[in-house]
This record gives sequence, structure tokens and C-alpha cells, in this order.
Amino acid sequence: MEEFFVIARKKLDKSWNISDLYEYSNALCYCEEILDIPEEHIVDVAMGEEGLEVTIVDADESEDWYTQLHRVA
Repeated sequence: MEEFFVIARKKLDKSWNISDLYEYSNALCYCEEILDIPEEHIVDVAMGEEGLEVTIVDADESEDWYTQLHRVA
């Protein structure tokens, strides 16, 4: 099952330049390194007007990265 999350701009890690997140590879890297989302669960990621839009699939609700994603989104 796919799930969609938006991480508001104000909640993004300040050590990252927001303009860099408009590039797919940088946004994907942010998801893997900062949000700890395993690459195999990431369907799509894009920087939008409201924030970083992340679509994931096949998430296990008991995993730490999934819980953290719910907190920041």
C-alpha cells in the first residue's frame, strides 16, 4: 500500500539547503540519510510548495523510521 507524506519546510533539517532538495537525487539522499527511510520503500520524493513530498510503499508500522516519518509529517 502506498502512503503519501509532506514534511513542512519549517520541519526540514536546517543543515540542508532547501533549494538543493528540488533535485531528485538530493531529495532521495535526504530521505535516506536524515529520515532513515530505506530506499526500497521510497516510491517517489519531490520538493513542493508546502515541503518535501514523500511517497512510500510496504512500510512496517513498527519500524522506527516509519514512526519518525509520522512525527515530522
